[in-house]
Amino acid sequence: MNRRQQRIVEAAVALLLGIVAALTLLPLVVMFLGPFRDPVDIMNRGAIALPTEWKADTLVRVLSRFHFGLYLVNTVIVTAPTVVISLLFAIMCAFPLAVMQFPLKRFILIVVTVIAIMISEEFIMIPLFQLTKRLHLVNTFAAAILPQLAMSAAFSVLIIWSFFLGLPREMVDAALQDGASSWQVLWRIYVPISTPAILSAATLTTVWTWNGYIIPLIMLPSTRKATLPLGLALFMGAHNVDIPMIMAGALVTAAPMLILFVLFQRHLVRGLTQGVVK
Repeated sequence: MNRRQQRIVEAAVALLLGIVAALTLLPLVVMFLGPFRDPVDIMNRGAIALPTEWKADTLVRVLSRFHFGLYLVNTVIVTAPTVVISLLFAIMCAFPLAVMQFPLKRFILIVVTVIAIMISEEFIMIPLFQLTKRLHLVNTFAAAILPQLAMSAAFSVLIIWSFFLGLPREMVDAALQDGASSWQVLWRIYVPISTPAILSAATLTTVWTWNGYIIPLIMLPSTRKATLPLGLALFMGAHNVDIPMIMAGALVTAAPMLILFVLFQRHLVRGLTQGVVK
């Protein structure tokens, strides 16, 4: 293949990727423009058009009158402890699995992490609800936090463990010879170096927990404790013909995670690939 043909191929690939990117971003553009338009304007001019007049009244009504502000707070209450605690568990589990030698190490890695990831939420929902009911945790935020914490920690262990495996073993040996404990090696050497992997795990856990639907649906029957995905489903059932209102609710639900991905996309890619490349 000569240089001219290579340029043609590169241009064709770039054009194809541009079309795919435009089609991917199109629903996000519609979701962003929808809350600032009138229903009549959307019907007359179509979904893809700039507002004739930019108004935030719909967003204000969604946040104040329809409890989306409360749903947002509930979602943060469920997501924040899930992410923080699952990362702490994952870091402390990944370190011995990657660095130390002990009996049944491979068995623990397979059973605790891989199988925990393979089991779906729906498969364990009935026994999980029965256990939660016996512990008198139904309709409490703990009922939504604990199951998602366990499943998120298992996935985070795999990400951080694979990154830890790529780090030089000599760092551990040198630190131990200098008198450092395993705890100090973990928190003063491994954790600062593994920031990309930890941020990747944190980003994915945040998105999954934020968008979680089935566990909050079963464990939080009260609408006053509903998270954003539940609140959006309830809202769509009551306002299925008011397109700007639905788009406003979708924007409130999706915007924080979109911003999170934009801010941490480089760390996400680096954390997911660096351990594999090494």
